[in-house]
Amino acid sequence: MNTTALIKNKEYELSFLKHFQDNDFNLVDFSFIESLSWQSLTKDDLQQMTERSFWQHDHHIYALRNDFTDQLLRYYSNYPPQYHRVAYTGPIIRDNEVYTQLGIEHYNPTISDMQDDFLTFYKFIKTTLNDDIDFVILGHYQLIDLLLSANEQTQDILNLIQERNISELTTHLGSAHPVVQLLTTKTTEQLNLLNQLFPYDHKTIQALRRWEQWFKSNAITNIHLDITPQPPRSYYKGAFMRCHLKNNKSQQLTGGFYKGELEGFGLGFIL
Repeated sequence: MNTTALIKNKEYELSFLKHFQDNDFNLVDFSFIESLSWQSLTKDDLQQMTERSFWQHDHHIYALRNDFTDQLLRYYSNYPPQYHRVAYTGPIIRDNEVYTQLGIEHYNPTISDMQDDFLTFYKFIKTTLNDDIDFVILGHYQLIDLLLSANEQTQDILNLIQERNISELTTHLGSAHPVVQLLTTKTTEQLNLLNQLFPYDHKTIQALRRWEQWFKSNAITNIHLDITPQPPRSYYKGAFMRCHLKNNKSQQLTGGFYKGELEGFGLGFIL
């Protein structure tokens, strides 16, 4: 990174923190190096270890941060949070590369809280980054429970859905199966198809529809449904979104709802 880009990113970090402080978020700062204990690691933590840079010293495990939401969830699960809304910036490690992440967490949020948090982040993107949202990929981590019976939720079928392997899914599930029908429909029309296939008042469909209608009410109209992702952590149980920017195509505002030891809504952005 050259000097100009370095200074600009630092200015973005500072602007981000000031922006959210002005909007009544509390600023938090956590160590880039986490101290962990084998005995207290959850199943989610253990699954992450293959993704993380870690080492052992004097019977302690140390790992470089790879995700702020995970780190804060671990900390606040042991030490109840003083604040319900926090904002942060700092380095994370992904695929042996260092990135700067800007993000927020809102604990025990209402639907209105989540929408307000998104608007606050969206304003930062428009006013500070001079960019806008081009399109949104919307999904729900519990949608798979609606689309597949318990017997159908084998790892092979889940892998085929992630791969969007329509021919193999048709062989295993049949052409009339909702998963096959959805994957053969344009992503911008899949939410309408969901309403035809399942009761409109199902809570998962309601959550997706609520976000879709809210985005459109804020002039974000290019919305695509994605039924393929599996939750990266067991506590990701709600709606998620990936918002791609118009000018800088490589940048995304990502986030969603989670419920584990704590219930929360998070949004993150990598510079």
